[in-house]
Amino acid sequence: MTTQNEAALQKTVLIERKGKIAYIILNRPEKLNAFNADLFADLDRALDELEKDDSVSVLIIKGNGRAFSVGYDVAKYKTPTVIQDKENLEGYTRRWIRIWEYPKPIIAQVHGYALAGGTQLLASCDIVITDEDTQFGFPSLPLGGGFVGLYWHWHVGPQRTKMLDLTAGSRITGREAEQYGIAAKCVPAGELEEATLEVARGIAKTPLDILKLKKQAHNRIMELQGFRTGVMYGPEQDAIIHTADGIKLVHEKIAELGLKGAIEWFHSQEV
Repeated sequence: MTTQNEAALQKTVLIERKGKIAYIILNRPEKLNAFNADLFADLDRALDELEKDDSVSVLIIKGNGRAFSVGYDVAKYKTPTVIQDKENLEGYTRRWIRIWEYPKPIIAQVHGYALAGGTQLLASCDIVITDEDTQFGFPSLPLGGGFVGLYWHWHVGPQRTKMLDLTAGSRITGREAEQYGIAAKCVPAGELEEATLEVARGIAKTPLDILKLKKQAHNRIMELQGFRTGVMYGPEQDAIIHTADGIKLVHEKIAELGLKGAIEWFHSQEV
């Protein structure tokens, strides 16, 4: 049952509880759960609340509507300085690192579309469960570089990451995501909710103090292998790429044609 505290959260993020399991639900369905300042603020509050609640052992993050998340809301683009850009991107990265080092296990229940920055979120979770109808992928336009791909590189390796990251608008299915390693499990469409809950229930049987220590032990190995250092390099690289002439051209096309028109222009080019 939703508490009064939970109802007070703004509508961009919802909390639901099922025993020892809590759902964090991204709730901008009309924008396919694209990230904006309100959603990030509400996500932070939800994480704060559930971190303090010892009755909750496992979190599941999912999206309302047709998508898990299509990433950052880029409709309103402002040209910052390189330093401002880097600092903004570092703020996003620290949020994903918080997800990764969160003391309780977090499962991403991924459906519909998981694109661009949305894949940073899921790749920072401990386990990803998806279904066969889901589309994973990169931005439809080359708007940056070195920011999203580093998260994929960790899970799927250099060749597959380069193949996807260097091709704007690349997509893979949920089944391919499982084969590549960015998802732990892929189930038939219609079975995702129950399959994710089954995994969460299995984890929640273990006492919370043990779960916290086991997750920390796994993360220590990832740290030794360079995960934190790698993703923190992304903001620097992305801020530099944002100054490239090619990026400026893409944003000019967005201003001229709108986002959808710019995507059509880009993919209609003959090579």
